[in-house]
Amino acid sequence: MKVIDNEKVQGKTYTSNVSKLLKHLPKIQLLQDRKRPSPVMFHMSPCNPCNLTCSFCCFANRTMKEMLTLSQMQKAIDSFVELGATGMELTGGGEPTLHPDFDKVVNYAYDKGLKIGVVTNGTRITKWHKVGGVWDKLQWIRIGMYGFTEGYEYDIDALRQYPNLTIGGAYIWDENWHTSKNPNIIGVWSDTKSKQLSKKRQLPEHFNKMIEWVEAEKIPTRIAFNSIKKSEMILEDLEMIRARIKDKNLSYAFLSDFNWQSERKNSNCYMHNFKPFVFTDGNVYVCPCAEMAQENSYKVNDEFKICDIDGILDFYNEIQANDGVRRTHACSYCKYAAQNELIDDALTVTEHNDFA
Repeated sequence: MKVIDNEKVQGKTYTSNVSKLLKHLPKIQLLQDRKRPSPVMFHMSPCNPCNLTCSFCCFANRTMKEMLTLSQMQKAIDSFVELGATGMELTGGGEPTLHPDFDKVVNYAYDKGLKIGVVTNGTRITKWHKVGGVWDKLQWIRIGMYGFTEGYEYDIDALRQYPNLTIGGAYIWDENWHTSKNPNIIGVWSDTKSKQLSKKRQLPEHFNKMIEWVEAEKIPTRIAFNSIKKSEMILEDLEMIRARIKDKNLSYAFLSDFNWQSERKNSNCYMHNFKPFVFTDGNVYVCPCAEMAQENSYKVNDEFKICDIDGILDFYNEIQANDGVRRTHACSYCKYAAQNELIDDALTVTEHNDFA
């Protein structure tokens, strides 16, 4: 990576990966000691409506108008704070800033002492800047740069008025959309109510405009891939991305392939112990990314549910090692495969541990 202002843009700072998990060894130790898990953070999707129709949307089969109430979100925050979580990420489903109580939930979490991050398509930055009392409460904001595909611009100057806010970006590369079976492309949803076909297809010009903008604005931006494909097709896409950025001498944009594994060691899953997902249906799921596997049909499926919002404390209090701590989910693509393998190794019973 190119040196910028005597610092390197470290891609692993801007996405989940093993390096980040290793900063929370005491949380792993709790599982080794058969104690109650204490999630590092939790993801929460406030609402399902969205004002974009992205071709790669991994939630394309969601119920479009569904959203959490403010009291539900407050209950989830209270429960995870009691369990020892220190971070909350507001994300999709849909576009979180479309929730009418977006400012209230941010302020409530902030008052509870949580570090807060927001994943947004960036189209309502100005609106919430004018309301006030939101962006100054965040640790970071990650803007989806795929708005360029649908002609949106980003009011980055509004965000720069908050000196303690880290601004990052994300771009899901989907120029190989003709190989996709996303409902937003082919028009076949499990429920057609309120669904729309993608308005535009990604083209190289969109990618190039994004690159030029994030480099000019100095916004660390991860370039990710559409994972809802067969492994060989993902590998093909990754090679196309690498070829595209090879000679661009990028300083701020980087390929986010830290979590990519074409094969998993096993199907053990531990993510509910570290970063569970509160979804718009009022339930908590094992992780925020199960819908990124093609067999999960672009939605959050019941098999990944761990409890409802009212049952969060009961669920975690009842977990016992080798029972609730370990789940089995054979997702064809697991964003947290490397993290799961690390935890699996940590929980493997070994002898002569004085001789590491």
